[in-house]
Amino acid sequence: MKKIRVVAVIVILAALPLTTNGRRNPTPGASNSDVKVYTVSKSYSTLSFTATKWMVFKEEGLFQDFRGNLTYSAQDPSKCKIDVTVQAASLDTRNWVRDRELRSDDFFDVEQYPTLSFRSTEVTAADKATYNVEGDLTIHGVTKHISVPVKVIGVRMMPGIGDFAGFETTFSIDRRDFGVLGSRWSGNTLAIDPTVVLHLIIGGVHE
Repeated sequence: MKKIRVVAVIVILAALPLTTNGRRNPTPGASNSDVKVYTVSKSYSTLSFTATKWMVFKEEGLFQDFRGNLTYSAQDPSKCKIDVTVQAASLDTRNWVRDRELRSDDFFDVEQYPTLSFRSTEVTAADKATYNVEGDLTIHGVTKHISVPVKVIGVRMMPGIGDFAGFETTFSIDRRDFGVLGSRWSGNTLAIDPTVVLHLIIGGVHE
């Protein structure tokens, strides 16, 4: 009986290093499991914009209706991708008169250009928590190639949600580059600063 116990202990001790090494060193080809596709969640994402008016105060708005997917790999940034489409008419500045003007052909012209979009073309790592994301931003039917910094907020299993990934970015664009002018409203003056700041908080769920 004593001999059996000794043999059992030896077997257990011999197995321990294998288990530890297995966790630290994935088998060849296992890196593909690191690549996951997340669906952008409206519940955990905010797409907002801020513009300076009359050089005195700032007005903020956001888009309520959007969809998209992001592919994330912590090990290989080149495999990361993002593709988001926004419904232009869903803009909301908490003022229906202002929203009506912004939806008109003097600004976004949502009837002719119903969507805004961003599609990445290349992703590289800036540091452990930040990526440089290059891609095509389309607003008002005009597409510009831009580069933006994207911060990884975190990736983890969330109770009641599942495999969740959070990202954040803030960058600026010149609205005139995209033909969003507001010329009639402003009487061809710079009542609204040309620079618009976009702040995006993206939450995605892996399904």
